[in-house]
Amino acid sequence: MDKKITIRESFRLGKGWYLMLFAILAMFVSNAGVNDGLNVALPAISEGAGLDYEVCLSMGTVAGFAGVAAMLLIAKLRDRFGGRMMAAALFIINGLTFYFLFLRATSIFMYGLSQCIMVSCGQGTFYLCTGPMQSTWFPRKRGVVNGISTIGSNLATALLVPIMTTLISTFGDYRTGLSVFAMASIALGIFAFLCLRDDPKDAGMYPDNVSEEEYNRDYKNEEKDGYVSDWTAGRMLKTKEVWIAAIVPGFITIGLLGIITQFVNRNISVGLTQQQAVGAMTICGILGIVGSYLVGYIDTKIGTKKTCMLYCAYFAFGILCNLLSTFWLPLVYVSIFVVGTSLGGCTNMTLSYPASLFGVLDYPKVNGFIFPICYCIGCLNFVVNAVALKITGSLTGAYIVYLGLFILNVIIVALTESGKWDKNLHPELFHQK
Repeated sequence: MDKKITIRESFRLGKGWYLMLFAILAMFVSNAGVNDGLNVALPAISEGAGLDYEVCLSMGTVAGFAGVAAMLLIAKLRDRFGGRMMAAALFIINGLTFYFLFLRATSIFMYGLSQCIMVSCGQGTFYLCTGPMQSTWFPRKRGVVNGISTIGSNLATALLVPIMTTLISTFGDYRTGLSVFAMASIALGIFAFLCLRDDPKDAGMYPDNVSEEEYNRDYKNEEKDGYVSDWTAGRMLKTKEVWIAAIVPGFITIGLLGIITQFVNRNISVGLTQQQAVGAMTICGILGIVGSYLVGYIDTKIGTKKTCMLYCAYFAFGILCNLLSTFWLPLVYVSIFVVGTSLGGCTNMTLSYPASLFGVLDYPKVNGFIFPICYCIGCLNFVVNAVALKITGSLTGAYIVYLGLFILNVIIVALTESGKWDKNLHPELFHQK
């Protein structure tokens, strides 16, 4: 299936659309409090509550690293209670935090605590709960499914700012206007509990939405009911591929965040007007919707290894165009197109690449160790940008660093064996201690 999948077939997900709907809307809603939405919410909160804007802004970094510890706990709880229960609980907690702490923050502590909780709930849900669930539901459509499920992030980039601005102006108060996102988060948590299932067979569907005949012929031997992963923390620490599975998406994350969080300032510095640079961000969000699906479709069509190499090379080309735009301005428009279409691929590769190395059986367990490391690497983007600005007064040095990381990723992925620890590809691993 993975080599012959058509675009039409890629959308035949059956009851898996409940999982897709939750993932898309959850990523959109959660971004209102931790990413894109802060462009509107943070100025309103800092002014309304009399909080220092710069200090509040720095809480995002604190929340990022605090979330790493929380994600280790979330992974343990997910192993015990399942992805569906954890996703439901995390989004109800996210909604309550948004309403009672975030919107009603009267101190830096309250605001910072809200950021820590919401970052942990959002990232824990996507990467530790719904991500592994998607691999279980769609083991051979994994790439395209990841591409669909991550569209919510791009929708947030394109739509959250105007929506939140309209809500505040309509209701006249940010606490009232933005509370819709708290209610939406709680509603999504209830939806997850009622409609999602950890295993597709519990929902009356076979993996990849195949027929019973196809399942018995092609899938049954790949599934191990009651399987318990034999990966321990000590073993993961000593396994090279575990670190590679964290570093590769980590480099992608630090590069994308480092580029996109300063994209407006960078593009102004090379010659665009502020209005053009801000408009480019909206264009990037719209392009990302298409790019998110496209990266996922290519992943399913030619395999994660080749897709990851192509994606990193493509992004490196976009960064290079931006660097060269200081000499020839039209190249900045090429870089905007490349960066925009690459937005969704970051989350896609963060989910797909580790799964391609460890397989559907061990991915949920191993990813509980991998993703916190990947996330830590991504959080360092602010250090790279800050150091570059301090030393050179521009972002050129930082962009050169990100260019190097994407090129290095191409080399690392090329030298790493795909599926090395996948027990379905290598049954002998079942007997290996």
